[in-house]
Amino acid sequence: MSRNRSMQFRQLTEEDWLLFLHWAAQENWRVSFQEKRLFQNQWRPYFFALHAEGEVQGFVSAVAYKESGWIGNLLVAEERRGHGYGSALFDFSLEFLRQANLRRIWLTASEKGQPIYERRGFKVVDLIERWRAIGLGNSVAPVTSDVVELVDIDTNCWGESRAPLIRALHDDGIIYRVENAIGLLQQSVSAWQLGPWLSLDNNVRDNRQLLKLVVDKTSLGKDLLIDVLHSAEMDMVLRTSGFEKTGSNQLMVLSDEPVRLNGVMALASLGSIG
Repeated sequence: MSRNRSMQFRQLTEEDWLLFLHWAAQENWRVSFQEKRLFQNQWRPYFFALHAEGEVQGFVSAVAYKESGWIGNLLVAEERRGHGYGSALFDFSLEFLRQANLRRIWLTASEKGQPIYERRGFKVVDLIERWRAIGLGNSVAPVTSDVVELVDIDTNCWGESRAPLIRALHDDGIIYRVENAIGLLQQSVSAWQLGPWLSLDNNVRDNRQLLKLVVDKTSLGKDLLIDVLHSAEMDMVLRTSGFEKTGSNQLMVLSDEPVRLNGVMALASLGSIG
């Protein structure tokens, strides 16, 4: 697919991938090891580079699940902005996902990007807040669960199965469960992440205990990141568990039906794949 003769959208080569990581670093984006692995392997068909004027001008990912899709990693280098490349990338990704006949399409948007997406029919449904704690590296007895249970609960919360994502993230993660609170602790060299984090009854005590377990388990001095839904109302619990808020983005959706997330506390990714 192409927008016009001067713009070509192609799957990433290895050289493109390195360029994306370089640009992302310049924007201070945190790209997790797990997302790098997914997009370099089984999800390579969902990541695109825009070629124009003989050069790469930008990137975008468009991941499709069974009933929904996620647009993420929309990136144009600062010196290349103002030429319509960002809009072209977004429109391409939206068309790509619409061809899958999905019921809804998600994205996270900065304050600057929100009006652009609203003009294309997206609506704000929540606020995603990034929280950060420092790992304590304590030896704790795990309160674990299995991946089948996590997939089942995630399906209940999101209204569809995201088994390929959850199973891929579980490859080097640890699942913790405290009563009805459950989360996947993803380990990485640069930063650890809790996600997905799910709690069907939003019990404060259970969620506080879950957070204590993951902060204890995270390697000493390593960042532990969580992208939390504001509607989860976990601010006080997070602050008293050693977390600080470091930023936020709008959670937006394109859907003909009312959308409600049941028991979702935090995303499984750092904003790009849900």
